[in-house]
Amino acid sequence: MKSKLTIDKRLRRRVLPLMFLVITLLMVISLSMRIDGVQKHNLEVATEGARNIFRMIIITRQWNADHGGVYVFETKNTPVNEYLEHPRRVIETKEKEKLTLLNPAYMTRKIAELAAKDPELHISLHITSLNPIRPQNAADAWETEALKKFDAGQQEISNVSVENGQRYLRYMSPLMVKENCLTCHAKQGYKIGDVRGGISVSLQMDSIDKSMHNEIVGSVISHGVSYSLLIIISWVLIELLARRWRALNDNIEMLETTRNELVENEKMASLGRLVAGFAHEINTPVGVAVGAISHGDETIATLKSLLAQEEVTEQELNQQLDYLSEGHSLALANLRRAADLVHRFKRTSIDRDSQQKREYQPAELIQDVLTTLHNNLKRTAISVDVDCSQALKLYGTPGLLEQVLTNLITNSINHGFDNGSRAGKISINVSKSRENLLIIDYQDDGVGMSEEVREQAFEPFFTTNRHNGGSGLGLYVIYSIVTQQMAGTIRIMSARNAGVHFHIECPIETIPYSNTIL
Repeated sequence: MKSKLTIDKRLRRRVLPLMFLVITLLMVISLSMRIDGVQKHNLEVATEGARNIFRMIIITRQWNADHGGVYVFETKNTPVNEYLEHPRRVIETKEKEKLTLLNPAYMTRKIAELAAKDPELHISLHITSLNPIRPQNAADAWETEALKKFDAGQQEISNVSVENGQRYLRYMSPLMVKENCLTCHAKQGYKIGDVRGGISVSLQMDSIDKSMHNEIVGSVISHGVSYSLLIIISWVLIELLARRWRALNDNIEMLETTRNELVENEKMASLGRLVAGFAHEINTPVGVAVGAISHGDETIATLKSLLAQEEVTEQELNQQLDYLSEGHSLALANLRRAADLVHRFKRTSIDRDSQQKREYQPAELIQDVLTTLHNNLKRTAISVDVDCSQALKLYGTPGLLEQVLTNLITNSINHGFDNGSRAGKISINVSKSRENLLIIDYQDDGVGMSEEVREQAFEPFFTTNRHNGGSGLGLYVIYSIVTQQMAGTIRIMSARNAGVHFHIECPIETIPYSNTIL
């Protein structure tokens, strides 16, 4: 229950706010990029519009210059250009009507005046120069900076400025001196290719800003809807994930409980096999002792019969006494053997059951394990070679090491030697390293393991002998004991038909210091 609450708390108090924060951040970034893109796009559209207006003016001026100017009737709105020095600045028709010459500059000025009067265009044109012939063509501050940049090689200037509370896109590009320009501007010292001025185009941004505002509002609304949907979907997904997680956690808890029960059952089954083997082992010496004692009873009865006779020879008496002595020795030897078996079984069963730490000798422990497994080994042609110093003493839980060795030997008999039908050898080497580690090298020369089996050998419930009742927990129990309870490591080296080698390393515990004074 606590685990489920922890999952819900983690998802709702940590994961969900973090997901909302990430979604919010991504939406803010996306909206900012969208707004910035809309602003840049509208600025580019406005700039391209101003650029096209400038190009049309240039084309018109070119047409005018190519024709040496054009003549129009002199009117109040189109007086003679007083700044134009030309021998035919004004001509008369046969009807005495005056025609005034419009050069490119004068024509540009007239186009600018017409554009300024049209309320729908919202365009302002201004032909200007740093050295104007006409004073009204003098450059303002913005145009002056632009003309200086043109002299430095820049081809166009475009930005948004605010004048009298109104936003304008200001665009300007240079006017270059061409051969037909020298007619009017040679006296100013210009040469072909010089920048003699420029034409600035100013566009009111009202309509563009309105379109941009509508587009931005639409983006905000679409992002808001997307954000809301993502939040709702994320919340629903988190809830579904929490439910799946809780269900998975329930399954894991159930599997862990089942696994622990199976492991305990495997340990009990191992103990049961040990008891069965012990019972079989102890039955032999006890049976021999009982037989010897029974034979002794018969011998005593024979002695009584002989002593009841009037005559008995010394030889007959000595013979019966010898029989009695032999029976006594045989019974005593077998009872001692049974007592030793009981002692070893008692020590092994107590160690496995209590899990208490004590000082013990690994050599003696290995012998106890071999004694308890003698019934399994004596029916096979498997020999066991042990290399462990009698002087080596350890402090810890001997029952853990007994379980490990019991499972290893049982595993070799069942799998390495095909349930004991194959002959072979088991080697157990126990030593202490300089790093204060217990080193156990367990080897057999059985059938070995394939690489696929070796990689899965320590997995719970994995077995290659399930058809013969294998549980797949023997090596898993070994792995759990070594890595978790003994804080060590275990590795398998094996190949097909090359036996198996288990290498175990565990830290050696030191005997705790006691202040008890006896």
